Amino acid sequence: MLHTCLIMTCMLFFAACTHHSVTQPNPSLYEDFLDIYRGPLNHLNAVKRGVCPMYPSCSEYSRQAVEKHGFAIGWAMAMDRLLRCGRDELRRAPKILVHGQWKFYDPLSANDNWWYSAGGDITP
Repeated sequence: MLHTCLIMTCMLFFAACTHHSVTQPNPSLYEDFLDIYRGPLNHLNAVKRGVCPMYPSCSEYSRQAVEKHGFAIGWAMAMDRLLRCGRDELRRAPKILVHGQWKFYDPLSANDNWWYSAGGDITP
C-alpha cells in the first residue's frame, strides 16, 4: 500500500501543469530543489497537453507554497493543487486574461487562509 501511495504521489508530482518562468535574480533557499522539479515537469507537460489552464501555473504555485510555508506544508499544498488542476477548479475559479489567453485564477493567497486565525495571527 505504501509503495502504491509513493508511486501515485510521484506520478502527480511529475505530471503536473507547468510554466517556465524567468528565474529570479535572488534565488530562494528552495530554488535548487525547484529547478530539479521544473525540468521533468516542463518536458512532461509539453507531452501531456502543452499549456496549464490555471494561473499561476501549478509549478509556480508550488514554488510559491514551498517558499512561503516551507517544504512540508508547501508540498502538501502543491499536491492539493495538482489534484484540483483542470478538474473542479475550472468550474469554481474566475477566468482572467493572461498574455492573450484565458486562464482560471487560483492564487496561493486564496488557498492558504486556513493557515491564519480570524485575528490575522499565524496559528501554531
